Amino acid sequence: MATVQPRHERNDPNAGMQGAYYTVDVAMTNFDDTEDQFGGRMSPCAANDFTTKPTTKAQSLLVSRGQLRYKLMLNALQVRSNCRIINMVTTYAADAGDSPITDINFGIVFENDDFVPTTGTTIDGSTSTTTKVLYIQDKIAEALNTTHTEKMSVFNPSSNVGQIADEEVTVGPVLNASIGEIVEAITVAEVAGFRSNVDAETPTDEALTYSAE
Repeated sequence: MATVQPRHERNDPNAGMQGAYYTVDVAMTNFDDTEDQFGGRMSPCAANDFTTKPTTKAQSLLVSRGQLRYKLMLNALQVRSNCRIINMVTTYAADAGDSPITDINFGIVFENDDFVPTTGTTIDGSTSTTTKVLYIQDKIAEALNTTHTEKMSVFNPSSNVGQIADEEVTVGPVLNASIGEIVEAITVAEVAGFRSNVDAETPTDEALTYSAE
C-alpha cells in the first residue's frame, strides 16, 4: 500500500502547503487623467472612500473607471488560479475624490502557483513572456489596455435623489498612444520566502516529543 500526498493541488491537509506571493507596483503618474474613457487610471477606491467626495459627475466617473479597471485586473489574474490581494497601499496627492491616484502597491497570493503559466505574449505583441512574473505583469497590463463597458453605481453630486446613478461606464487604454509604456509602469516580484511548509520544514513524527513528568 502507498499513500500519495495531493500536494500539486496545494490541498494537502498534513503539509499545509501555501501558494506563492508576488508584490506589485503600478506607477500611474504618466497615465491619462482626462475626463473621458481613457482617464481614471486604476484603483479599488470608491467615491465614499475619500474624505472629500468628487465634486462633479465627470470626476466621479473617473473614480468609477478606476474601480472597473481594478475589477478587470482581478478577473484577468484569476483565470488560472484563485488569488487574494493583500498589503495594499494607494498613493494620492490628496484625500479628495478629484485627486487622481499616482501609484498603487499590493501583494498577490495565488492559491495554486503551479497553475500560473510561464508563457505568453505582451500586450503589444513584441515580447514573449517566459516567467510567471512576466505573465502576471502582462495580465495587469491587459486590464489597463482594454476597452470595456459595464453598468455601475456612480456617485453623482448633482443628483437630488440619493446621489447615485446607475449607468454604463466605459474604460479605454490608460495610455492609448503608448501601449509599451503601460507594461513598463508595472513592476512584479516574487517573494520566494513565502512558500513555507516545504518538505524541509514539515515536522517528522519524532519532531515533537514530551514527557508528562
